[in-house]
Amino acid sequence: MPTPIEQTLAIIFSGDSKLRESTPLIYQMPEKENSDNEKRMRWHFLTNSATNSVKHWLTTEYGTPVLQKLPLEENKDQSEIFALIREPKERWWSGVREWMHNLPWYSWWENEQVMNQWPHFNRFTIAQHVTLEQAPANHYIKVDHRVNERMVNFARRHSLKLYGPFRWVQNKRHNWADRKKMEDKGKVQLEKWLSKNPMYQKKLDEYLEPDYQYWNKVKHQD
Repeated sequence: MPTPIEQTLAIIFSGDSKLRESTPLIYQMPEKENSDNEKRMRWHFLTNSATNSVKHWLTTEYGTPVLQKLPLEENKDQSEIFALIREPKERWWSGVREWMHNLPWYSWWENEQVMNQWPHFNRFTIAQHVTLEQAPANHYIKVDHRVNERMVNFARRHSLKLYGPFRWVQNKRHNWADRKKMEDKGKVQLEKWLSKNPMYQKKLDEYLEPDYQYWNKVKHQD
């Protein structure tokens, strides 16, 4: 009988696994009757970039966002695209914390087969430039402690519906002590391991470097 870790590894390395899928995820507002004159805009979904907050906003004001089919150019809705951009290293570390839940309390970075995928294991650890190069956005919004204010201003500027404040939906780790404890411990252990294995740190830095062309667009955004 395979152990839970062995079963998880089998899923990760399965030929049918889509964990590392890198096609862009573009969401459109749902079609509604009598909405021809309503301002529309599409959302380029990037994990760990106020994703839950944007989804809550769109669902509240417009209904559940609809994932566009590929190829994107064949969709009827060709409205402008907006994307929320987060500091690349900060975003990746947030993503790898999520990845740790696949193999909790297990030093997966010591598994050579797993590390052959470093540093992109799933959607949570994919670099922003990978999908943005495939589907560039028309509008980029900086994610930091002032993202709520920026989203309100963005909605007003483009005549999008946003009544009241932009609600910040926190990650589960902020309300689940045991989850945060596991992630914090894993992050410390991984940082120590990287300090002893600089080739992997170098590979991570090189992977994230192209993201900074997008971060630099919003870095000084009001």
